[in-house]
Amino acid sequence: MDNPNQVGLEIPVDGFDPQAWAALKVKLDRVKESGGTYHANLPTGISDYVLYRSNGEILAIVEAKRTSVDPRLAQTQAEFYVTELEKRQSFRPFAFMTNGKDIYFLDAGNENKRPVAGFFSPSDLENLLSLRQNKIPLPLVSINTSIVDRIYQQEAIRRVCETFEQQHKRKALLVMATGTGKTRTVMALIDLFMRANQARRILFVADRDALVQQALTDGFQKFLPNEPCQRITTHKLEQSSRLYTATLQTLNLCFQSFTPGFFDLIIFDEAHRSIFNKWNEVLQYFDGRIIGLTATPADFIDRNTFLTFDCSNMQPTYLYPYRQAVQEGYLVDYAVFQARTKFQREGIKGIDLNEEDRNALYEQGIDPDDLDFTGTDLERNVSNKDTLRRQWQEIWDECYKDESGQIPGKTIVFAMTQKHALRLEETFNEMFPQYPNMVRVITSKSDHKGNSIRQFREEEYPRIAITVDLLETGIDVPEVVNLAFMKPVQSRIKLEQMIGRGTRSQAACRYLNRLPNREKKQFLIIDFWENNFNKSASEELRQSLPVFVALFNTRINLLERYLESGKHEAEKNHIIERLREQISRIPADSFSVKKFEEDLEEVQQDFFWQYLTKHKLDLLKRKIAPLLRYVPAVNVEVTTFTHKVERLKLQLFTGKEWQTTAILIADDVSRLPNFIVQDQRYKPAIDLCLAPQRLLVSSAEKLDEVIDLLAPQMNKRREKANTFIKLDLPDYIDMHGYIFLKGGSERVYVEEYRRRVDEHILQLIDTHPTLEAITQDKEVSDQQLLELERTLHKDLGQGEVELTEEHIRMAYGMKIGSLIEFVRNLLELDGIPDYNDIVRRQFKGYTTQHIFNSDQLRFLSALENFFLQKRRLHRVDLYQEPFTRFGVDAVERLFTKEQIDDLINFTNSLAA
Repeated sequence: MDNPNQVGLEIPVDGFDPQAWAALKVKLDRVKESGGTYHANLPTGISDYVLYRSNGEILAIVEAKRTSVDPRLAQTQAEFYVTELEKRQSFRPFAFMTNGKDIYFLDAGNENKRPVAGFFSPSDLENLLSLRQNKIPLPLVSINTSIVDRIYQQEAIRRVCETFEQQHKRKALLVMATGTGKTRTVMALIDLFMRANQARRILFVADRDALVQQALTDGFQKFLPNEPCQRITTHKLEQSSRLYTATLQTLNLCFQSFTPGFFDLIIFDEAHRSIFNKWNEVLQYFDGRIIGLTATPADFIDRNTFLTFDCSNMQPTYLYPYRQAVQEGYLVDYAVFQARTKFQREGIKGIDLNEEDRNALYEQGIDPDDLDFTGTDLERNVSNKDTLRRQWQEIWDECYKDESGQIPGKTIVFAMTQKHALRLEETFNEMFPQYPNMVRVITSKSDHKGNSIRQFREEEYPRIAITVDLLETGIDVPEVVNLAFMKPVQSRIKLEQMIGRGTRSQAACRYLNRLPNREKKQFLIIDFWENNFNKSASEELRQSLPVFVALFNTRINLLERYLESGKHEAEKNHIIERLREQISRIPADSFSVKKFEEDLEEVQQDFFWQYLTKHKLDLLKRKIAPLLRYVPAVNVEVTTFTHKVERLKLQLFTGKEWQTTAILIADDVSRLPNFIVQDQRYKPAIDLCLAPQRLLVSSAEKLDEVIDLLAPQMNKRREKANTFIKLDLPDYIDMHGYIFLKGGSERVYVEEYRRRVDEHILQLIDTHPTLEAITQDKEVSDQQLLELERTLHKDLGQGEVELTEEHIRMAYGMKIGSLIEFVRNLLELDGIPDYNDIVRRQFKGYTTQHIFNSDQLRFLSALENFFLQKRRLHRVDLYQEPFTRFGVDAVERLFTKEQIDDLINFTNSLAA
């Protein structure tokens, strides 16, 4: 609204009375119901500003109230004015209500008022008016099936449409497993919104460059080729396109160059990672409708993410998990092969080495008695060349090969560090010199303009990519059939993202010659670190606080202890001074901070600190501390050291364990350069830190001196002495392919276990009529096959075999869903259908034999999926998830008692 010729100034508000306008609302509603016109006098207070179009029509009004008045109280007044103005022109104007701090936008009669970050430009308002006048209800617009042809993708689109159109929400969250086509789904959504005239300017945002580039080339340019699109950069802020992409990092630097109303629709990719860090200003600044995307399993999405996307029931707008995608054939499952070397399991200890190895170490100048490494120290503090050789040989022997059966299919190896990756590459090249282009290190440091990724994706070689960070998320190479975990991964979310690199099905593959037998039925995980691929959400690691926030919180806790003691006045005042200095660095002009302007102003007043109460301390902890996330240019080294010393003060004051913190402080100080150590100004503080026992009896004043003198020097610390050792001691695979039976008390080699299983299967062929019939190509019924499944469970599920899906995966490298499927694959009997196919066929026959209505059929579809997953059904299951989604006791509402009994009997006949 910068053009004064377009802004009309009306009478300033005087004596605005919200109660009078609230009372008027009742009268206005009655007049509206009767179709009459209101003629009486209006309460005091009229529109302050109006924004004109070039033809004289009023595009928007602004109701400006005193700072002390909540602008939302002006809604009735604003509604009255825009309704009256609509009678004098061709449309109803928009309205803004503000008290100088908070701004609310109102499209009266169409949407509820909502807070906005600022006023919209005339162009934004013209765009909104055009969308209002020309929009088509989203559910009435067809989905472009040339972009998405899968039912679940179309359901995801309809769920979003219903959320926006019927529930009148402005945010949605899609949780879809990696490989299920999130990009395609979003492109079809954007296409639908544009054809429905509900969005003209659309922004796709992600926190990684590769994801943004992928959205631009594989998304916009591929599926919406006729729409102008561009990538936002800090040096390119053209606002003439319809489709935009940007990284959150870039957008964070320039988002205020756009008006809050510029974008109609915003897509946030990998929303769980993006929205609760320092870039969440972007999410709050723009007014457009928002769709969040993530492949993170719903159990691992925190409550705040759900609430941010208006999913108050802790359920996403749409969920399509990995397991469901595998069951429905859109993704492939994986088999896990785990192996560990002797050194990984037992560590490298000089005392355990033979005389020959000890002498070899002496020749290298290494005292073998100094070696005392655990298995977890490998590639962190020590590297052993022969360990790498053994791991490579295991990968080569066990990995899925291409159609030739000789060369590995596309493989990603996850290394710990860049140097570890380079050591792995060097070792491979020494072992397999005949394959000079087989392996390539592809990391953020080695990849030049995406060329390495492009080669790995499109060209025959390299076949094996060693990565540390770049290929762990967001990179789509459908032909990947092997993932080798050469590092432990603590985060289940990270594990899921890494596993997602191999889940694409054969339908997504272009180069079938790179697949085993030109097919991709599953992929293989070769794991050397016993990673937990079934970790529950409760075990997930929490993110740590930014160090500047953590320092503030520690100081608040220390201040609280001083206040409780009623002593330590000098220390209390000094802590307050430091806290206020931190608060003064909060950027008051930041959009995210402005919402807490009153709180910030309060704590910046001298009077606030004169008498501190529990309420005031809570305000500092809950409202002010989080704002420190937005402080720019925090010196991490200086702040980290300062926090260690403040934490030590708190530990000493409260009597908690302090030795670890004192040792960390001593380590930091010991790495200061000589010119600082020899400076007499710093010597007393340095001597104090290097004697942890003296720290124990140091006063808070002395520790403050340590902070003031030494914290600013922490940027000059020397790197820690490189104690990393490279060895080449004989190692061997100590654990691979062991099967643990009898609760883990019996360990059986894979070869022995397979011999036992094969022997039992051969016995069954000779004695079981169904297996005998199958081997003789005779036709068998579904009931015979189901009885065979039960027999296999009974005969092979106990005794010296204890055959389970997990044991089959370890011993045979097969990911199977039933024992029938195992026998079929083992004996190569193509005539045996899968257990799931039998169940589906039986369910289809059951539904055709009965007359069910649409609600009953929908319930039975859910029941079929439940049974396929659990392989059984108890009556009590019908009253729990997922059946409660149909309503409380839905089964009794939809079916008679006789029908329920029949259902239970039917599923019992299928249970294996």
